[in-house]
Amino acid sequence: MWERLWQLLFPDQCHGCGRFGTLVCPVCIAQLERYGGDIPVCGAAHFTIAFVYAGVLRSAILVVKYARQRRLGSALGQLLAAQPWVSGDAVIVPIPGSSQRIAQRGYDQAVVLAQAVATSRHRPLSQQLVRVRQTTAQAKLNRRQRQQNVAGAFMWQGGVPPTQIVLIDDICTTGATIAAAIAAIHHAGPCQVHVVVLARGAK
Repeated sequence: MWERLWQLLFPDQCHGCGRFGTLVCPVCIAQLERYGGDIPVCGAAHFTIAFVYAGVLRSAILVVKYARQRRLGSALGQLLAAQPWVSGDAVIVPIPGSSQRIAQRGYDQAVVLAQAVATSRHRPLSQQLVRVRQTTAQAKLNRRQRQQNVAGAFMWQGGVPPTQIVLIDDICTTGATIAAAIAAIHHAGPCQVHVVVLARGAK
């Protein structure tokens, strides 16, 4: 009821063009640039990067991460779920962020994406991949520093992982964080890990 009332008083507007009725409209979605660059080597069985990190999508991701626009994050998750990628019987798993940044934001944007993906794809969601060591922000680090920063930062809790996992994240830069997450899963048991990322910078 409250959601319907809120929508009546404050209808959704497209983040890109301002059209009413949706948070990301079909016209703006059609203008997103598909990613066609190289894929980082990280131990994944299959790696999908949906779009180039630019324009409206870059702006939307930054708003979700730094302006507490959680519903926009769910819309981006639905957009990610609509892309063609391997799923099968896989369990959807978000790559967990820093607890400090989650506390500042009020949510983990990767979890928001993963929840939307799991709902749209009718797949179970697991948060058994946990961050056991806090890391510094990756943005200003080079490739080697990023690898050192996230080494040993993750652990799979709760027994042997499922046979197939789809890891979800918003942005991939060097792939260091994803590689560290996959290493933690493989350490817990044999598993085929697919990676699905919303965006990466053009190469």
